[in-house]
Amino acid sequence: MSLLKQPSLRTTVNTFRLLSSKRQVGCRRRYVSYNPSPERKLKKGMGGVFEPFLQQPSKKDLAATKTPDIELSELTMKDLLPPDEQLELMKKHKQFKLTLPQQKQLVQLVLDSLQKSQPLTSQDLLKYANGDKSELTASGNMLLRSSKVGAPVSLELYRHAMELGDDQGTFSYANMLYRGYRGTEKNEERGIELMSTLARKGHPYAQINLAAILMRTQPDMVKQAVQLYELAGRSGISSAYTELGRMYRLGYGVHQDHTKAMDYFRKGTAAEAGGNPQCHFMLGVYYSSGLGTESKEPDQVKAFKHFQKAAIKGMPEAQYNVGLRFLKGHGVEPNMFNAAEFFTMAASQGFQLAQANLASMYLEGRGVKKDVAQGTDWLKKAVAGGGSIGKEAQQQLDQLSTGKSGNDSKCTIM
Repeated sequence: MSLLKQPSLRTTVNTFRLLSSKRQVGCRRRYVSYNPSPERKLKKGMGGVFEPFLQQPSKKDLAATKTPDIELSELTMKDLLPPDEQLELMKKHKQFKLTLPQQKQLVQLVLDSLQKSQPLTSQDLLKYANGDKSELTASGNMLLRSSKVGAPVSLELYRHAMELGDDQGTFSYANMLYRGYRGTEKNEERGIELMSTLARKGHPYAQINLAAILMRTQPDMVKQAVQLYELAGRSGISSAYTELGRMYRLGYGVHQDHTKAMDYFRKGTAAEAGGNPQCHFMLGVYYSSGLGTESKEPDQVKAFKHFQKAAIKGMPEAQYNVGLRFLKGHGVEPNMFNAAEFFTMAASQGFQLAQANLASMYLEGRGVKKDVAQGTDWLKKAVAGGGSIGKEAQQQLDQLSTGKSGNDSKCTIM
């Protein structure tokens, strides 16, 4: 698809502005597949503390962002700002540039204006930010990261930054309005309007958010959503290519086309340093299944290389698959030690299949020194994950406690 010209984008976004905005796992010997998740963190920067909302938030997501019951009038600076040591660390990590006294004064001014209905203009506030409008946005970000009750103050800081022309502040303000983030005012229509304006200006995170909203709420505007994802991808947001690849792989809103899906996943591997891990993973799935080759025969060597690249970037599903391939010798020479290493990486991130397999390796002394205590600990963690894998892990624990061998388990990969 060619790059969408500005008049077409304007039409797309203006049309959208008018709208009202009203893992399966199997037996342990199987490789896992993966559907891209919005919980995967994107690079920060233009997106601030907000990631693209590619899907509706889950109940778990909503619970994590729920604000404790506390009245705005009861908020104090102690509720909003972390201890000075933590503030110093945040400043050291360049989350903001102001001195600590300046940061405190800035937050206090906004809090007072909200609690006492004291008029405070954006220009007045700018003076306390050393004339740097981006510092208002940075302060809003800092409050959201460090305080569960700081959302109202963050929203006000973002609003002032927006009035001064800061695009990052506008994007964060639009996100909070659209979501009603942490109990703040919710106004989906205004949030969409602001993101539409940013999208016309070429803001990639606004483009990807608009595309995601279109896909969820306006199935007749898939073409426009694809165009917006394309623009975001061309701006370096690799997750846009992940979504496009997913759409064509599943036939979600478009005709299923595995060739197009692979093309988008390949673009995602080139859109950032080291490649988008989700795109690498999906290419691994394609090559391992044969759908990604002309002969339709699996290419396990190529599959392994893509899984490995995704694993190196911290993706637990990929780490598990790499471990299993080292264990089985699929696309790579068998290596029990490497298998245990990659299982450990995935297991440490809570990946249940890896926990169960790592437990078996410790119990049998394969790739690691035999250690029943370690094996038992990993089995207990797998049990906590529930499901069929959890039940099997519990059976192994029961067998250990009675002195019976667990080697007869039908799902054991060893």
